[in-house]
Amino acid sequence: MRAQGKKVTKSSITHNRLVFIDIARSIAILMMLEGHFIYMALAEHYRSEDYFFYNLWSFPRGLTAPLFFTVSGLVFTYLLVRRKTPFFKNKRVKKGGWRALKLIGWGYLLQVNFFLLLTTGSLNDYALIFHVLQCIGVSLLLIIVCYGISKTVKVVPFFIVLIVAGILVFIYKPTLHAADLSGLHPLFENMLLRITDGRDYSSLFPIFPFVGYAFLGAAVGAFASNNPQRVYTHSFVFVMMTIAFLVYFFVADLLSFFSPLFESVGWEPVAEEAYLFTNFSIVLFGLAVIIILGKHKRRLRLIYYRKLQFLRSWFFPIAFYSAGAACVLYDLLIMEAQQLMVLPTLSVNAIGQGLLFVGVILTAAKLIRWNYNLFIKMGQHTLSIYIVHMIILYASIFGVGLKNSLYRSLDPWSALVGAIAFMVFFTYFVKHIEKINRFYRGIIPFLARKKNQ
Repeated sequence: MRAQGKKVTKSSITHNRLVFIDIARSIAILMMLEGHFIYMALAEHYRSEDYFFYNLWSFPRGLTAPLFFTVSGLVFTYLLVRRKTPFFKNKRVKKGGWRALKLIGWGYLLQVNFFLLLTTGSLNDYALIFHVLQCIGVSLLLIIVCYGISKTVKVVPFFIVLIVAGILVFIYKPTLHAADLSGLHPLFENMLLRITDGRDYSSLFPIFPFVGYAFLGAAVGAFASNNPQRVYTHSFVFVMMTIAFLVYFFVADLLSFFSPLFESVGWEPVAEEAYLFTNFSIVLFGLAVIIILGKHKRRLRLIYYRKLQFLRSWFFPIAFYSAGAACVLYDLLIMEAQQLMVLPTLSVNAIGQGLLFVGVILTAAKLIRWNYNLFIKMGQHTLSIYIVHMIILYASIFGVGLKNSLYRSLDPWSALVGAIAFMVFFTYFVKHIEKINRFYRGIIPFLARKKNQ
C-alpha cells in the first residue's frame, strides 16, 4: 500500500512561520545578553584592535541591533497583515498600537534612576535618551501608519512601500545630521539622531537609521504573511540569499553612482551609509539560513546521528584542550621575551586561548542537554528578558546593579564566564517565567485583576 504523506495545512504553515521567527528572536536575545555583559564588564585594556579575538567578537556584536530591529518588524508585520480585514477593524492595529506605547513607556521608565530622583529631586540627561525599546515602539507605530496608507491608496503593494521607506530612512540620515536641530527639545532631538557634541549621554538607537531595519524586516514579514506557502521553498530562500549577496557586494557602488542625484536636490552624500545596507544583507542571509535549516531539520538530525557520531566523542574536546595548552605553554615558556605573532593582531598565546575556549564550548555541549522548546521560549519573552536584564546589569530604576561593581574591570576569561552565567540565569528565568508571573501578580493585585479581565 502506498504510504500517505502528512497533509500540510494552513495552520501548520503558520506554526512553522512563527517558530522560524522565534528562532531568530532567540538568537538575537542571546547575542544581546552576551554582548551587553562583555561590553559592560571587559576592562579598557582589552578593548583594542590589537586583540584579534576582540575584533572577532565585535563583528557579530555589531549585527545584534540590526537583527533585533529586523526581526521585530518582521514578526509584527507578519501578524498585522495576516488578518484580511479593513484597517480600523483589524484587531492587530489596536493591539499593536498599545504594544508600541507599552514599549515606549517601559523604555523611558528603565532610564529613570528613582534612587537619584528621591535623593536629589532631579533626573540626569540619561532619562531623555532614545533607546532600543522606544525605537522599536516608534517603528511599530510607523509601520501601522504605512499599513493604513497602503490599505487606503491600494496602488503599490505594502511590502514595496516598506522597502522604499526603509531605504529612505537609511539614505536621509546624513542629511538630517547636517541639519541644525538645536532648536528642538533634547527629548525630540535624541529621537531623531545620535548627537555627538560632548554631552554626557546620547541616544544609541535613534530613529535614523534604526527604524530602517524595522521597515525592511517588516517588508519580509508582509511578503511572508501574504505568501505563507512560499516561505519554506528553496526558491524563496534562493531569492533572499541572492538579494543579500547583491546588496552586500554592490550597494556601495550603487550609492556612489546615485549620490550626485541626491546632492542635486540638496541632500548630503549617501555613499558612506552603505554599511547600513550591508548589515541588513548579512541579517537577511542569516534568516535564509535559518529557514533552510528548519526545512531540513529532520534530515540533518538523521545525518548527524547516523554519519557523524564520531563528533560526539571526547576526542575533539581533549584535542582542543591539548592544542590550546601547548600554544599557551609555548608562548609562556619558550617565547618569554616577546610574543610570537602569527598575524599583526594574532599571537600564539591568543590562538591557544581560543582553542581552550572551543574546548570549553564542546565540553558544555556534551554535558548540557539541548532543550529546543526552551530555546524557542526565549524568543517569545524578549521584552521580559530585556527589562530584567536592564535592571540587573545596568542598575535601571533602582540604581543598583552589576554595573556598579563590574564596570570595565574584568579580564577576557572572567568576562566570558560572567556572560555565560548571565545567559544561563535568563535561561532559567524563562523556564520558570509562568511561576514568576503568578508570584508578582499575587503581590500586585492590580496585575492579577487585569489578567483575569
